[in-house]
Amino acid sequence: MSHRVWCYLSLWLVLSLLTIRARAEFYSSVDSMQDLGQLELELLNATRSYLKAQQQQINLFRKFVEQLKQEHDMAMDLTNLDDYLGHPLHAFRLIKRLVYDWDALHAPLVENKPREDYRQVVDNLSKEVGFPDLSELQGAVKGVARLQRVYNFTASDLADGIINGYFYDSAMDWRECYEIGVQLFDLGENQRSLEWLQVAFNLLRSNPETDEDDNSQFMADIREYAALANFELGNPKRAGRLLEKVLQAEPTHPAQHIRNYLDHREGSRIDQQKRDPSWFANYTRLCQGKTLPEKGDGSPLRCFLDGKRHAYFTLAPLQVEQVHLEPDINVYHGMLTLDQIDSVFVEADKLQMTRSGVAGAGGTRTVLDLRVSQQTWLDYASPIMKSIARLVAYISGFDMAGAEPMQVANYGVGGQYEPHPDYFEVNLPTDFQGDRISTSMFYLSDVEQGGYTVFTKLNVFLPPIKGALVMWHNLHRSLDVDPRTYHAGCPVIVGSKRIGNIWMHSGHQEFRRPCNLTSDSFKSAAYRES
Repeated sequence: MSHRVWCYLSLWLVLSLLTIRARAEFYSSVDSMQDLGQLELELLNATRSYLKAQQQQINLFRKFVEQLKQEHDMAMDLTNLDDYLGHPLHAFRLIKRLVYDWDALHAPLVENKPREDYRQVVDNLSKEVGFPDLSELQGAVKGVARLQRVYNFTASDLADGIINGYFYDSAMDWRECYEIGVQLFDLGENQRSLEWLQVAFNLLRSNPETDEDDNSQFMADIREYAALANFELGNPKRAGRLLEKVLQAEPTHPAQHIRNYLDHREGSRIDQQKRDPSWFANYTRLCQGKTLPEKGDGSPLRCFLDGKRHAYFTLAPLQVEQVHLEPDINVYHGMLTLDQIDSVFVEADKLQMTRSGVAGAGGTRTVLDLRVSQQTWLDYASPIMKSIARLVAYISGFDMAGAEPMQVANYGVGGQYEPHPDYFEVNLPTDFQGDRISTSMFYLSDVEQGGYTVFTKLNVFLPPIKGALVMWHNLHRSLDVDPRTYHAGCPVIVGSKRIGNIWMHSGHQEFRRPCNLTSDSFKSAAYRES
């Protein structure tokens, strides 16, 4: 197929997809991204069928034209056209072609049934799944930038398919790097944008497949964005030099308008990089699986079997791993089997996953980039959820009457949840009595890289282990909040992180965990943020 035909086809496909709006968010959940993978497969198959049908029509048209050309060549060989048309069979063929053949040829050209069939497939996919839009692309780019920020990945390594020291067959071409750089610039991530634009420039310069004219135009585009990013970073001279290189090669290039615009603008609006929050250093270090040396308190952590917690565990004792004392944080290994986890997913698949939010002003739910995942809620009516409820009740000793439904969450591209407490302290939900006294977090998947649970104030990091349960208290005995329990879900590097959270409220627990007569909140007073 010629280059021009491909251009027309591409333009038509783009115009077709522009009329389609995204139905749901995809990038914030790997499970939702699987829907996009299936969508692209169906789109690919439909496109192949469309091209095959179009090619069959083209072959038919070509055959007709060749036959017609033979007739005309034969007529032109005669000295007098009257001699040709005076032949009765020649006259018959001419009239027959104009009455039947050309009419039969015009119908598929005008109707173009393959195109209508293709359009119907696209419409159906739009209704059933939906297509991602620009906000989805920016969400994915934010995820990549987040991985760089937390794990110190370089753009050049990622472009080469190297992630955290491991090589994946995922090398990127210059166009993809350029698109990331452009989107980061639009998002105000100017320094990160420059890094990706530089990689794109290097890849383009070493790409033998692009012709010289296209190469020059693409390099000029990269330099334009690099100039704008440099200007925003407070480097106007560097920006000017980049634009000058573009204009030296082509004096009438639109870059002259950008130069004039920058010449009349005052200094950069962004004079310095955003300062990281106070918790960021601990957060990134723990997410990378590193801790600072600490002085012990004489109570070493240990692993042990516990068959006395409840009679239920007499024959199959709990496999307990202490990861912190005061406040106690324990990991209980092997709590859910693979079949049980699959049963949880079966229940979750019956419900709609929605983007996870955080509690905003007045307790309202707000969607922010500090939490990138999707979630749904499961009650305890099904057999598998009744079994999980028993486990939590027997291990925690709490009354499940104070439990929220289990939140099942799945993390997407660079999915994370920045440091936060699980307690509310203010704006308590009216559906439950009291604040969240404890958290029970089930790991429902392993994660190839990243996705640790970290306690930023306690120097603790936990890699996800499928089937394990992590449990801790969010409130002191006095029911004062315990800020030491600030924790985070680190960005997922490679893989899919799935968890199940059960939060227990202090209501109904009066006899399960009696309050102290005096406040013991002094234990965490030093961890309060000013």
